Amino acid sequence: MMRTLSACPLHHVQPSGWLRDFLQRQRDGLTGHLEHAGYPFNTRGWQSSRLRLNAHARAGWWPYEQYAYWVDGMMRCGQLLNDDFLKRKARRQIDHVLSKPDADGYLGPAALKAVESAERWPHAVFFRAVLADYAERPRPATLRKLCAHYLSGTAPHHTQRNVCNIEIVAWLYEQTGDARLLKWAEDVYRDYQNCERARGATLKNMLSDERDGDHGPTYMELFKLAAIMYRLTGKRRYLQAAENAQRKLERDHVLIDGVPSTTEHLRGIYTTAGHETCVITDYLWSLRWLFQTTGKVRYADAMERIAFNALPGAVTPDFKALQYFSGPNQVVAGPRSNHHPHGTGGTHLSYRPNPGTECCPGNIHRAMPAFAGSMWWRKNEDTVMAALYGPGRVKLDAALSIEQETDYPFRPQVRFHFHCKKPRQLDFQFRIPAWCTGVHVRLNGKPLRRAWKPGTFASLRRTFQNRDCLEVHFDYGVETIEGPEQSVGFVWGPLVMALPIKAKRRIERNEPRSSKEFPAWNLQPASAWNYGVTAPLPEYDLVYATPTKYPWEVAPVRLRIPAHRIAGWKLQERKRLVHRWRKWRKVIEGPLHFTPGMPSKSARARAARKEEFIELVPLGATQLRMTWLPRLPHSKDKTRRR
Repeated sequence: MMRTLSACPLHHVQPSGWLRDFLQRQRDGLTGHLEHAGYPFNTRGWQSSRLRLNAHARAGWWPYEQYAYWVDGMMRCGQLLNDDFLKRKARRQIDHVLSKPDADGYLGPAALKAVESAERWPHAVFFRAVLADYAERPRPATLRKLCAHYLSGTAPHHTQRNVCNIEIVAWLYEQTGDARLLKWAEDVYRDYQNCERARGATLKNMLSDERDGDHGPTYMELFKLAAIMYRLTGKRRYLQAAENAQRKLERDHVLIDGVPSTTEHLRGIYTTAGHETCVITDYLWSLRWLFQTTGKVRYADAMERIAFNALPGAVTPDFKALQYFSGPNQVVAGPRSNHHPHGTGGTHLSYRPNPGTECCPGNIHRAMPAFAGSMWWRKNEDTVMAALYGPGRVKLDAALSIEQETDYPFRPQVRFHFHCKKPRQLDFQFRIPAWCTGVHVRLNGKPLRRAWKPGTFASLRRTFQNRDCLEVHFDYGVETIEGPEQSVGFVWGPLVMALPIKAKRRIERNEPRSSKEFPAWNLQPASAWNYGVTAPLPEYDLVYATPTKYPWEVAPVRLRIPAHRIAGWKLQERKRLVHRWRKWRKVIEGPLHFTPGMPSKSARARAARKEEFIELVPLGATQLRMTWLPRLPHSKDKTRRR
């Protein structure tokens, strides 16, 4: 096992400010009460040997996968908040499974064991929760039982997503040094290459320059395995494959909010593209593995782009409803507004406790805990890395803790306060994002004049004293991003800016999984959204407000820009849709309203001459929004800031 970075344990990380508020809203919302989303979350989960199937559970493994996502998210959120309610709820599942191994070592429901239909992918999801729990409750019996499960030989693991169990086995090998586990991982990964040659996440296909079109969530889970195998073996080809796969994702699929275009399958980059909410979590998790393996700033930058934009933009501020599909441009989010190729005309875009399928309501709980758990890293006892920024404190040992005092990403300053019982020699490293245009650093009020380089980790080696304060100020700039279909978007530091659309909100009372406490929403646009802009911007204003406790509901920063309304650019309308697949046929009756693509060249040419000023806010603080705006063929004066 190669020595790479180690994340600080979740129960040593103490979020504060907006980050703690986000996690508390998770606890009080669906993370703590997902039974309100219906099946399978209203069952006994992994405490049941065989879960009954409903119309959506296409196979016996399906409900266990969804439930396992929830258990993992509950455990991690509970550890970050030190919340007994969440931890007890998750541990009922974990302790039940660990207390009942079969005679051959197998752990888990009987429904997942049968060799002829063995589906071990849900175990990889569930055991992530077990590993998180182990960090706080390190019991030798847990390691013995997990090792016995994988060495039992009760099922092959080299097909489809079953191969993801390598992630768990690699951790076990790191903990135990048992050579049988290393051989298990190498054999399974080799057999996967031979068995699944058509998959985009095989080594051969990842190393190629070909564009991938796989099932999105599956690809996000699989491509990181090559980085894990590199950690196990040191074989450079593995790491090259994982990094090239991620580069291809950025080239071909990653949208402006940081997440690949994946409405079930990888779709490419276009203005109405979106992504499954599962992929928000899964891509963030895979980027974490790439960062842990390489220590490269680009992966940490990418994790922040997701956590500050796509993630809060896919859930309601109270964390009681989410989207199945979300994206940069979504003008309407109603029961028949899904414009994407999968499930067109359905509920997938609406904000609901369960908006379409059970994987997203389960998986969303893991996303922000994965971000918060990736903020602090150790290389060794005396090297500490601040990789991601947000308010909170980390306890490094009994004598040392470091606090991040910040309103980042809404303000460009981060203050690190060192709390140590005695002077401590440290190599303190902090990330300088690649997007920043300048960095200013002060130690205890005095400037540190160095050649701080964006896209690197800065290192400060010294003996830190109690109450030392290191202040880092990043220069944010407004960056114009060229988009598809002659569109433009705007980014301010780590925040993607979007035009918020006021919504006429109505509760869908005929939705069986809607309740007074956890409603399903129908959001229809109630303000103008059909604007075009010239680029580069002729002028702009940044308007700051006093940060509120929860900035994803009331944004503390706005970007004011000139725009022109395009009168003929409207919602797409359909009266009827017919879906056919093999012998299956479904008719959806209208009216249906869809988010449109960019207006035609002639429509742009007829944009109003009158200039209006519109205000963009962080994408994560919106539900209906336009992020890609059409470029207009008007003045191209040099951008000036007012």
